[in-house]
Amino acid sequence: MHNFLGKKRITAFLFILVLVTLSVLNMIQSFGPIKQTLTSRDYDISETKGLIHQLDADINEHVFEKFGFVEAYGYLQSLMWKSEENNFEVVKDMEGKLHYTYFANGPTYTKDLSDRVAALGAHLAPQTKLTYVMTPDKYVRGYTTFPEGIPYNYNNETADGFLANLEQDGIDTLDLREGLLESGIPAKDLFFTTDHHWKIKTAFWAFGQLVNHLDGMYAKPLDPDHYYTDIHNYNVIPYEDIFIGSQGRKAGKYFAGADDFDLIYPKFKTNYSFYFKTGETEAALNGRFEDALLTTYPLNVQGATYDLTADKYFTYLYGNQGIVHVVNKDNPDGLKVMFIKDSLAVPMISFLSTVVSEIYVIDPRYYTGDIMDFASKTELDHVFVSISPQDLVEEFFPYGAKN
Repeated sequence: MHNFLGKKRITAFLFILVLVTLSVLNMIQSFGPIKQTLTSRDYDISETKGLIHQLDADINEHVFEKFGFVEAYGYLQSLMWKSEENNFEVVKDMEGKLHYTYFANGPTYTKDLSDRVAALGAHLAPQTKLTYVMTPDKYVRGYTTFPEGIPYNYNNETADGFLANLEQDGIDTLDLREGLLESGIPAKDLFFTTDHHWKIKTAFWAFGQLVNHLDGMYAKPLDPDHYYTDIHNYNVIPYEDIFIGSQGRKAGKYFAGADDFDLIYPKFKTNYSFYFKTGETEAALNGRFEDALLTTYPLNVQGATYDLTADKYFTYLYGNQGIVHVVNKDNPDGLKVMFIKDSLAVPMISFLSTVVSEIYVIDPRYYTGDIMDFASKTELDHVFVSISPQDLVEEFFPYGAKN
């Protein structure tokens, strides 16, 4: 009996010691972010809820060896052949690709959002055209299937209703979900396994579809010889097992593995100026496509698998910026266009820069100005709105709301 009680005391002591050690390590890990939050906030009583929320986020984001625990948990789930993690936050389809999903009873109502796009169109100068470019959802109709019991979020059906509303309002649309399975890209290679974005080759295909669509709207073709839309005129540099995307960062690399990443940039001569600004951060670059529009930091950084700054998808246009201005100095007489977009469109926009004169890019989440005012006061031939099916929510349409 004495030995039994002694073992229990030792076990309890070791358990408490582990808890105390982890607590101290977590306090050390999160001390800096917590201090920064506390010193940068005004202690107004109305801000208490927001302050608590931010402190909670600081602690959760700076857990000691956080991703070690994530990987261990994901590995255990994979050993049990599970197709979901963390109460269906991330799920696997039958092919093993990860998805964000949730339980839904049907499509989301989006008439208010389509009305905002129509209001934007009415606010543009008479000579400026407007097109909505619907990028595809990772759940590819006719191909993707979920295991039994995995919820479906009706993103595609929501997008269908949204586009139907736009067409009723006379807004030009390009649905890139159409023809996706006939693109020549194997269906399994259209999207990353661990990320919600399409692969760069898929974005390049979409660039070609967009050019074809525009050629039907303008007397002068953007790429009459099909030179710029031919991938054989581009370098394609493969990086194997290098990318763990946003979904993989939540589930760990042992749950779904790692993705390959293709860096695509022109073989032909290019000359650009590039400017971006987000908040107080801004930068300007000049040079070839690969010097001005690409950052190779995410591809070269070592030991930062789960670091958001090392996200390979953000190689193009330095990721999501509040406002971007790209000038193709070799095509001064080309179209001047503007994109209001989410992250899926970024590489497609990069490739489009080869056949136009200027591109303005605005991300509604990070741009603090008046989008409609900017679009109406800037000399533009064409405005594109490109928000993917999963992002058809109010956050991405902060303009044109009815009073």
